[in-house]
Amino acid sequence: MELYTLKNTSGLFFGGHFVELLDKIWWTKKSKIEAEKRLLANAFQAQILLLWYSFVSVAASIHYLKFNAQSEYAGISWVLFSILILCISGFINGLGYKERAALVKDSYEALQKLHDQEKYNPSNPSNPFDLANKYEKILSICENHSNIDYYLALCKAYLHKSELDRKPTLYIWFFVIWYKIKRILLLVIFYLILPALVFLYTGA
Repeated sequence: MELYTLKNTSGLFFGGHFVELLDKIWWTKKSKIEAEKRLLANAFQAQILLLWYSFVSVAASIHYLKFNAQSEYAGISWVLFSILILCISGFINGLGYKERAALVKDSYEALQKLHDQEKYNPSNPSNPFDLANKYEKILSICENHSNIDYYLALCKAYLHKSELDRKPTLYIWFFVIWYKIKRILLLVIFYLILPALVFLYTGA
């Protein structure tokens, strides 16, 4: 993944490799912040989705018992839907969004501390190899961030910082916009369309 360099870095006189590594640490930190946000958002939406599906399942069961007890497909359809909820619940628990987000947070906080120690201590800089080893050790704390995390970090930094020497490409802007649109469409499908299709199929 290509990393962009910040202008006016206080450690320019340390040498190109040192500055490049500091920038790499900074961008990794920013990307991991976006990764944590993504994982926490997924955890929140997953929990709300399970609550919504559980409510829909109970409401549908009450509806059929009260108003449409003779429906040929209602019973089996909502039993399958309830099984689907259990499967989704187990799958979501297996993904461990909150636990992964906590590890990502530990990682970017350690990266922030490492970056500040090196950037604001120009009188006693670390050897670039030692700094690289510290960086690699912190990376091993958690999973790597995804491309979309980096793209989001880059776009947000561009909107709030004037000292970036490169701009997000049109491809990156398109990728971020499409990601946002796709996420909204998926939420609409999961929250509204899927339960509606089950209701229509069972003749509610």
